[in-house]
Amino acid sequence: MAGPRFIGLTRILTSILMAGGVLAGAVAPVRAAGALAIQDTHLHTPPDSHEPQRAQIALRNAGADPVTQVTILCTFTGAGGAVLDTQTVSVPDIAGGAAVQAEAIYYGYPRASGAACRITGPD
Repeated sequence: MAGPRFIGLTRILTSILMAGGVLAGAVAPVRAAGALAIQDTHLHTPPDSHEPQRAQIALRNAGADPVTQVTILCTFTGAGGAVLDTQTVSVPDIAGGAAVQAEAIYYGYPRASGAACRITGPD
């Protein structure tokens, strides 16, 4: 049978560990991306064919909590919808209620006629 001193020490250690877990939970980055959405993707094609094309992405976090480590996959397509290239874009964090811009760059040839992007998630 455990003595009163052991039981008291166990209670103290349990309280410390629980408080540490609460603090770690408060400091850990939020990763819930349910409120995160792509509002618009626009393919920018510069007049000089030697300059890369860019998929400009408008993201919005409609939630109150920040979202971290957002990954976006963009597919650049050509004539007839043929896939020319895919690029991954990372956005480190988006504050709650914030809108941000991201960009995926296509350096290839032939020129892309479209770009479609989707959120693949927080890492």
